[in-house]
Amino acid sequence: MNKPQLIEAAKTDDLNRVHALIEGSDDLEQKDDYGWTALNWAAGRGDLAIVLLLLKAGANAVNSGRDLRTPYQIALAAAQVEVATLLQQAEQNSGIMSKRPVLPYCKAYPVKAFDHNPAGWLARQALAADAVVYLHQDFSVTASMWYGEDVVFDRVSEDWRNYCRDRLGFHVPTDLELAADYRQRRPE
Repeated sequence: MNKPQLIEAAKTDDLNRVHALIEGSDDLEQKDDYGWTALNWAAGRGDLAIVLLLLKAGANAVNSGRDLRTPYQIALAAAQVEVATLLQQAEQNSGIMSKRPVLPYCKAYPVKAFDHNPAGWLARQALAADAVVYLHQDFSVTASMWYGEDVVFDRVSEDWRNYCRDRLGFHVPTDLELAADYRQRRPE
């Protein structure tokens, strides 16, 4: 297995060695057998100091390995929220647009949550008092968690959106919010 020194230093969180290798003109974009750079490894480990050092030295913030994940995506998957936040900004600053698909989102609510609103709630079908319905990112409501299936309500207006946001607290969480929530809840 190929073991480039800069990558090995990043994998072992050796900030001094990373700094020395950068000063010695080590290739910032050297890749290991997985196609990962030192920045990819530091991102996954959540090593903010090494990530900052590599970015300052000019490491490519959108470089991906064989798995096609950028350092931001690697940090996000590892719930390294502080590093992911920094790398998200670095990706945006790079000017290279990510090809990440927008994933559908919905949130479950008891149907009773919609009973007392001024926004014109009127279900298309009869629902049991204890039913659970799904509010989707376009503010439609379904009896199924699958978008467009078993539609209960789709007369979306600005009043309806405001009701959902203000009274129900509905919003589509960002990747960083989801990672932060996961990190907060996971057992150490």
